[in-house]
Amino acid sequence: MKRHVKEVLTRSVVVAPRRPSVIPAAKAAIALGIPLILVSATGHLDWAMYAAFGAFCAVFGRFDAYAPRFWQQLSVGLVQLAAMLLGTFFSLIHAPFIICALVLAVIGFGANYVSRAARWMPPGPIFAVFAGGACISIPATTHSFVGVLLVGGGTMIFSLLFMLGLSLRRSHLFHTLRAGYSWAPSSRALRESAQMGLGVLLAGIAAELLNGGHWYWASLGAIAAVTGIDAYARVARGLQRSVGTCVGVVLTAAVLVFEPPIWVLLAVAIIGQICIELVILRNYAIGMVFMTVTALLMVHIVSPEPASSLLIDRVAMTALGAAVGAVQSIIIGIIASRRQIVS
Repeated sequence: MKRHVKEVLTRSVVVAPRRPSVIPAAKAAIALGIPLILVSATGHLDWAMYAAFGAFCAVFGRFDAYAPRFWQQLSVGLVQLAAMLLGTFFSLIHAPFIICALVLAVIGFGANYVSRAARWMPPGPIFAVFAGGACISIPATTHSFVGVLLVGGGTMIFSLLFMLGLSLRRSHLFHTLRAGYSWAPSSRALRESAQMGLGVLLAGIAAELLNGGHWYWASLGAIAAVTGIDAYARVARGLQRSVGTCVGVVLTAAVLVFEPPIWVLLAVAIIGQICIELVILRNYAIGMVFMTVTALLMVHIVSPEPASSLLIDRVAMTALGAAVGAVQSIIIGIIASRRQIVS
């Protein structure tokens, strides 16, 4: 037992080698910052969340050439848009919890499968599940679809055009659009995606049984704990997410306690996006600190609930989801080991 705990802790604190991150961070900040400024200036802050979800596609393929980066970001953007539309639709019709949980599990399964097939980097469905879960949980009207398509879709298109504009400096536009397309799901993609969807579903159900106000945050916590090359890596990722979330909640509380004006919240969110890009590939826990700050500020801007309940729910639901995902990963690891012994 002591050996297992030591292995998990060792993997949790490891820091990856340094890689160029300043330019990708600047690009991601521009992709998020300009749409946020526009929705604020036009009086549509209730659509700020859609801009953040659409801008997430800018963080993918940072170390790839322009051609594969374009196809990665396009596939991510389309998945994000589909997740937002699904979440908004089931919020609009006031679907019962179990239907919403199943929809989020389907989003987790589908996004993970596309991630493997299109070779997203970073891999995984966490942004899509975040987008779908947030849209399911926030009351929607038919006008919300306009925000999803106009702001979410528009931000995605802006990010792609921005990247293509940069590509013109180094390569021909036709070559950028023609080359780099990849669709090659591995033999393990279907099984891994099913495990991902199951983790999303089980964590959501566990959160609902405990009366979690933001049950989809538990699903996000579970994703971290079912992602990795082995059970040690998955449990370590769940621990990193929990610790990073706790620190991020403290920093968010330090910002919100002063009740700053909206422009300060937007500025902190953009700075958080920059910091995510600078550190996320070096240590997931540190990246989660800034991801938590940015996510909570986006939800706070569009949500009327008290900030204190928002922060408490974030910690509790993330820890619950990480625990559910870790247990699932351990059980799957034990079953796989026994199968290898038998064979």
